[in-house]
Amino acid sequence: MPKGALVVGDGGGVLRVKVTDSETAEALDLTGKTVTLRYSLNGGATVTKTMTALNQTTRKGWAEYQFATTDLTAAGDLEGETRLNEGQADQLTCDTTFHIPVRTALP
Repeated sequence: MPKGALVVGDGGGVLRVKVTDSETAEALDLTGKTVTLRYSLNGGATVTKTMTALNQTTRKGWAEYQFATTDLTAAGDLEGETRLNEGQADQLTCDTTFHIPVRTALP
C-alpha cells in the first residue's frame, strides 16, 4: 500500500505498488504483463498511465509510476487501482482501491 502524500505539480513523486493474488497474498509475476495505473483526483475523470514493472527476479509483483509535473493538478484525494493487461482477454483489475492524499506545496 502506498505511504505518504503526493504534492501538486511535482514531477519526482513515485508510486510503487505490489500486485498480489487476493486469495493467497502471493506476489504475482509481472514478467510480460502490462501494468496500468488508473486513478482519479477528487472523483474526477479516470486517468490511465502505464507503470514500469521492476526486476521480477528480485522484486516480484512490484511496479512503479513516476508522476509528471502535469499529472497532479489539484490537491485532494487520489483514488487508484492497478490493472494487468488492460483490454486483453486475460485483463485483471485489482479487487481494492487505494487512496493517497495530494497536498499543495507550501508557498
